[in-house]
Amino acid sequence: MIQRTQSLYLLTVVIVYLLLFFFPIATYPSLATDSASEIVSKFSILNITNANPNSTIPLIIAVIVLAITTIVTIFLYKKRIMQIRITSILLLVHIAFVAALFYVADTLTKKFGTQAVYGIGSYIALLPLVFLVLANRDIRKDEKMVKSTDRLR
Repeated sequence: MIQRTQSLYLLTVVIVYLLLFFFPIATYPSLATDSASEIVSKFSILNITNANPNSTIPLIIAVIVLAITTIVTIFLYKKRIMQIRITSILLLVHIAFVAALFYVADTLTKKFGTQAVYGIGSYIALLPLVFLVLANRDIRKDEKMVKSTDRLR
């Protein structure tokens, strides 16, 4: 189960979701020339400084649901068709999640009246797209191989 490459890809997706809690998505530095190093606000999955603390709860819930669904998908290794469907749905939901992250970052740009400096968290958020596509591709390969051996019997 875990030795399959698609399981390793899906496990990597879960690890990336956990990393999103530790890295900032964007920071908003002050536009004043005398205090160029002053940070007005920082946006991460867990909180937004100088903003409503409850505003990131939907993002937290989305990351947790995506991570749990990915873990469940790893253990569906005997049901490859179901795995293909779930990884496809995960891919679409993750695209919506990334869009929501950048929407919130853009909204905060307007709120703080400053330019966003995207951090490593925004780039980490794009990694699951790659790994979900690779996992889906490998699951399809496995299904094709099983079907071809069924024809030989």
